[in-house]
Amino acid sequence: MSTTKYDPLEPNVQVPVYLPVWAAVGGYGAQLKLWCLASYRNPRSKKYINSIAALSRERKRQCQHWQRWIIHPFSAFRFIWETIMIFIYAISFIIIPFMTTFIVFDYEIVRLDKISLFLYIFFWLDIIINCITGFYNKNERLVNFNQSDILTYYFQRFLIVDILTSLPYDHITYPWRKVPGPDCSLWIACINLIPILKISRYIKFQSYVSQLFAVRKIKDFTNRMTNTLILSFYIIFWFACLCYLTPIMIMQATGKTIDECSCWLIKIKNMGIAERFQYAIFIVMQNFVASGYGTMNIEFTGHILICTTLVILGRIFEAYIIIMFLQIQADKKAAESEYLEIMNQIVAYTRQKQMPPYMQKRLTTYYNYRFRKNYFQEKKVLSSLSDKLREEIVLHSCHRLVESVLLFRNIPHDIIASIVSNLRMELYLPNELIVKAGSQGDCMFFLGAGSVAVFTPTGKEICHLDKGSHFGEVALLVQDHRRVATVVAIEVCEVYRLDRPDFRRCVAIHKDIFSKIERIATKRMEKTILIEEQYKRIPLNKRIYRK
Repeated sequence: MSTTKYDPLEPNVQVPVYLPVWAAVGGYGAQLKLWCLASYRNPRSKKYINSIAALSRERKRQCQHWQRWIIHPFSAFRFIWETIMIFIYAISFIIIPFMTTFIVFDYEIVRLDKISLFLYIFFWLDIIINCITGFYNKNERLVNFNQSDILTYYFQRFLIVDILTSLPYDHITYPWRKVPGPDCSLWIACINLIPILKISRYIKFQSYVSQLFAVRKIKDFTNRMTNTLILSFYIIFWFACLCYLTPIMIMQATGKTIDECSCWLIKIKNMGIAERFQYAIFIVMQNFVASGYGTMNIEFTGHILICTTLVILGRIFEAYIIIMFLQIQADKKAAESEYLEIMNQIVAYTRQKQMPPYMQKRLTTYYNYRFRKNYFQEKKVLSSLSDKLREEIVLHSCHRLVESVLLFRNIPHDIIASIVSNLRMELYLPNELIVKAGSQGDCMFFLGAGSVAVFTPTGKEICHLDKGSHFGEVALLVQDHRRVATVVAIEVCEVYRLDRPDFRRCVAIHKDIFSKIERIATKRMEKTILIEEQYKRIPLNKRIYRK
């Protein structure tokens, strides 16, 4: 037996999405075309297409366009392809810089990069797909399906960079490539550096990662932390490649061999590629944290320049990482920070007003219980919501009260909702007076948390009430509206107040609820009067003794 998880955002009534006539033919071709239409399977579509009807109109508009090979930017196919490109970019940001630096620019023999050819196939597929994918025009608020406009849009952004960085220059320039020495050409060397510019697409890679995290409903904090750690890894890796590449390019520019070059590579010239990369990583890491110059002492001017540059860049990078982590932590604990700020203001206020210590303690206790160390503006949050959603949120936030109050059991949901939506939450600290006997009563109370003590007008304790109880209803039923008992908070109490107008509108018109409250009120009033009369008959000296 399979069960489906309930999603409150999914409509109960399924509205059919527009399907073109050719979709009925079936087959792989028709399915592929359907994947190229606008779809809610692409997370970006929900940002720009706000209803199923709008989605159907967008699909119909795309199918009616004469250039039917155009892919919708908010299609399922586009999302799948972008997910694939996440892994292609992640691999290429490692493979291409490494292969270009340590293989193509090997100072011993002329080598060919055969691994990156596999990545170039995907990059050319990505270029082709980008050339036939529509784009969202923010001014017109429409997706443009015109092929010439798409090419112009792509050309003005990354078309040239994508093409230039997707060519195997080491194979193209192979007849003219030389190891560093008198016969080498700086121009050929610079041409072979072009694939490294692929790292300029890191921002696009990061946006794809964030999009995937959003689909998987991963928290924003985790998303930002992951992106920061990924960037840190790539920065260290890229600088290791740069550390090795710098002396190689100097040799290419000056026409010197490895034996003639005054650089740190001369000490590892007989080592393999893995050892060279290891030394480069050590140099970068130790200079980034300013703990040394690497695994070898500085003896050459070029080495000094590299280490100095790495130390400066390391400080900048460390500052960036620290700022990012602080910002992430600040955003994560924004509510806690605002709460601490409010508490600091309260402390300053009590000192300025020279309040006694017990008053300071009462204030801090109130705010601790009210906000639970997370400050928020509830009115501001609820004011922007629709009436229906606001009612649902209020009802859910008071679900503990609804479940605990016996009066609310076996009552229709709409009546409970009308009562709960008119409740006003109040907090009372220990020994605070909630209701005073003899005073005018214009509301009744429901006890959401805590416990209270009920006393007769002369001070005789009647009973204790705890979570789920209600009191104060007697004054709403008797003619003179006078309170018949005193209620005092024993501990911190979360009380929900229902005012007289709301009581008449929500409760008095419903006979079943009103009769229940009337019976309870009558019993309580009779009990209070009886205990009060018995208490008055006790001599004064015995009352004091009993207390």
